[in-house]
Amino acid sequence: MRREFVCARITRMNGVNLRRFQFDYDTTWNAFFLDEKLNVYSRYGGRDHGEPEARLSKESLLQTMREVLAVHKAQKTASLRERRRHWQPVEPGVFTPRDIPLLKKGHQGCVHCHQVREYRYLQSALDKTFSRRDIYDWPLPENIGIAFDRKHGHRVRKVDPKSAAAKAGIKVGDVVTRVNDVPVHSEYDVRWVLGRSDESKPLRITLSRSVAGKRRVVGIRAKRNPGERRELTLSFRPPAAWKTTEIGWRKSLRSLPLPFGIRGYSLTRSQRKELHLREDRMAIRIVSVTGKGLAGSLGLRRKDTVVALADDTRNRTLEELKSDLVRRYRAGDVVRLTVLRDGKQIVLKGQFPKWETDETSVP
Repeated sequence: MRREFVCARITRMNGVNLRRFQFDYDTTWNAFFLDEKLNVYSRYGGRDHGEPEARLSKESLLQTMREVLAVHKAQKTASLRERRRHWQPVEPGVFTPRDIPLLKKGHQGCVHCHQVREYRYLQSALDKTFSRRDIYDWPLPENIGIAFDRKHGHRVRKVDPKSAAAKAGIKVGDVVTRVNDVPVHSEYDVRWVLGRSDESKPLRITLSRSVAGKRRVVGIRAKRNPGERRELTLSFRPPAAWKTTEIGWRKSLRSLPLPFGIRGYSLTRSQRKELHLREDRMAIRIVSVTGKGLAGSLGLRRKDTVVALADDTRNRTLEELKSDLVRRYRAGDVVRLTVLRDGKQIVLKGQFPKWETDETSVP
């Protein structure tokens, strides 16, 4: 099957059209499946806060390749209208990393994927167009109540019984074929469409569902004929803020236009033992404070050890703590941290800062 594809490897982002090649710039590997005119059939890749390749598998990649080949071969005899139904939408025009003013001014040489995302954050903050929604443009399917079979890619393995997806009638074994009328051939496709969906409107999920066949007698046993599959479209509205996802693993987190004003690290086992702190609880040592932003609002000090966010004491890294802060709070909300200072636990309170930054370049 590999021989039926023409493969091209992109090693630098400098001249890539970001409007056509939209992917999660924080991941380590992505693939696009296109026709000879660069119409997009599908994309493959993605990760979450767990192991980098936990959402990838050879089996699901091959499944996507088989589906794309089948669609592409059928295109030869299809009308233009029918062909367009199998292409994913592409923003018109060309926009490359060098069209981001801050990147063009402050960066020389090879442009890496994560730098594209980081410079877009900084540029949008400078242009006053940044939106918190921009952070969560690759939501997990679990956010809407479904989990996919890793060996297939877009066949439903599990449905949260309390979710809107379950109430709408999505079932285990269903294969998601379109989301908001965009064709999908991988979990990554589903996440791409979800990230560009309007949170205020219902989602439309098109499914291929197995229909049980009639029983037939073979020898002394009755067997069921392989069932046909039928297509159906379900519509439902996920709960508020359904796109919100853990972002502590993202390298681009460091360039969010938000003045945290702190640097720190998780205490080692020996350091925790010395302070009588449990290994499964939060213990983040603050090593520097700028005095601005959230740190200044809370009154954090160098050598403070953060042991809880509100009532959450789960063991977290500094990056995971920042992710929790971004998910929980809006500008002006009151943040409550418990810290260990000079051998005593004290509670600090302060306002969550506005989205802004003085940075104009990526580290």
